[in-house]
Amino acid sequence: MSFEILLLLILTILPILYKYWFWLYVIQLKEYRLDRFKEYLSTRQWKSSIVNIWSILELLLLVFWLIIFYNKPFEIINYNIIFYFLLIYNLFVIGKIIRKKLIKPKFTTRILLIIILFLVWWSIDSYYLLMGWYQNWIYFYLPFVLLFSPFILFFYIFLTLPLVNYKKNKLINKSIKKSNKINDAIKIWITWSYWKSSVKEFLSSILEQDWKTLKSPENINTELWISDLIITRLKKWYKYFIAEMWAYKIWEIELLWNIVNHKYWFLTAIWNQHIALFWSQQNIQKWKSEIEKKVIKNKWSLYVNWNDKYIKKTKFSKKINLIKYWKTKWADAIYKILDIKKWITEFNFKYKKINVIFKTELLWEHNVLNLTGVLAFCYDMWIKTTDLKKYLKNIKTPKNTLNLIKTKKYNIIDDSYNLSEDWLYAWLNALNSFNWNKVLVMDDVLELWIKAESIHYTIGEYVARKWDIDQVIFCWTNHKEAFKKWLLENWFSKKNILDHHDKIKKWSNILLEWRKTNKFLDILK
Repeated sequence: MSFEILLLLILTILPILYKYWFWLYVIQLKEYRLDRFKEYLSTRQWKSSIVNIWSILELLLLVFWLIIFYNKPFEIINYNIIFYFLLIYNLFVIGKIIRKKLIKPKFTTRILLIIILFLVWWSIDSYYLLMGWYQNWIYFYLPFVLLFSPFILFFYIFLTLPLVNYKKNKLINKSIKKSNKINDAIKIWITWSYWKSSVKEFLSSILEQDWKTLKSPENINTELWISDLIITRLKKWYKYFIAEMWAYKIWEIELLWNIVNHKYWFLTAIWNQHIALFWSQQNIQKWKSEIEKKVIKNKWSLYVNWNDKYIKKTKFSKKINLIKYWKTKWADAIYKILDIKKWITEFNFKYKKINVIFKTELLWEHNVLNLTGVLAFCYDMWIKTTDLKKYLKNIKTPKNTLNLIKTKKYNIIDDSYNLSEDWLYAWLNALNSFNWNKVLVMDDVLELWIKAESIHYTIGEYVARKWDIDQVIFCWTNHKEAFKKWLLENWFSKKNILDHHDKIKKWSNILLEWRKTNKFLDILK
């Protein structure tokens, strides 16, 4: 056994941990789906993840090994280079651990299976490198394992597919059987690009005050999570079951319906946010027509946000029981905001023969829009007006979804849960309603594919020209420099494009948009 080889193997443990945990996190975030991972390849995060100082050094080490292969006089040089490279890499990873910056996946059964397979492979290779005659290959092997980490992981994901698919189908079939047995529960599916969570939280917060209600927690919206929820938590005593779900393919709509066996749908909004997965808005419309077919066939009800231009473009059949909600006479459920004062919104609601005034602590017009569809459903469930007025007093916005936080220095509008182009414009209008210094803190709008650059340019143009925004802070990777350029081209002041929160004026009104802006919450508080 070679002590030198053993030392190199030990020094490789932390770099492997760092790289493989990161790629497992990304793959898990993209739900192990090639279509979602393909969209990630078009982002700057992907480029910076592949082309960075460590990957460049790993590539150079591989090239160097090829040059000096079996050249005995250079072996000692090769060992020293690898040794010091790994030593510096370890210090870098230790620094990440100390600063709690190490990115890691959630430890699920699938992740643990992949890790076990990798450890078996690593153990066998390490044994042969230590005991075998080809120890010189370690100078190729170690950089290779680090440099090609995402491809190695995809190989193990491929190996686990038969077992994963077997377990997945078993879980789904079990949930379908249970869901079909519990037919008394009123099941609702809330879907599409954004506002799913807001509608789900508004609806569940009202219904759970009326009767026992089960909802899908947070942003859990895949078939496996919903199946597990049905198996472990759905019981006969629940009157309502609300599932926030997302389909990427037409056949998945059929699958998700089979799982939940629902009778009511909410179609909240369609936008460019998921165009990377569907390639075009025309394909998105095809997916929506599939939902329409299911609703007509089974004589269900579909509640749609008639303010969304892509939903309005969809030609719905006259056979469908379509409930449109908006503020114009073209809708079925109609709202009109009467007054907003002392953090209370008063609005008039009309639906069928119902005409009533409601009060809520929910601010901003888009919240009232979503609440209008929710109230229409509640009336269809024969919930009384007196009860609804009482229930609305307790309704709140979901966490990190347009929550207003007052601190000693700032008014913070926390909207870090989600982001789309249309959503951003709506909340910029809300920010504009404040009188003092207005600050936009913004992350990327994701999953835009080839339209990413043009949409971010439009956002930059609108921020600079249309809204009276005083200061802007970016905390993303993609299009950051280009976005600054677009702002300046549209006469936004360079001094108001901030690099740090310390430059935000006191008493400012700050809008946080998308997940990376969440780190500002603790700082600004």
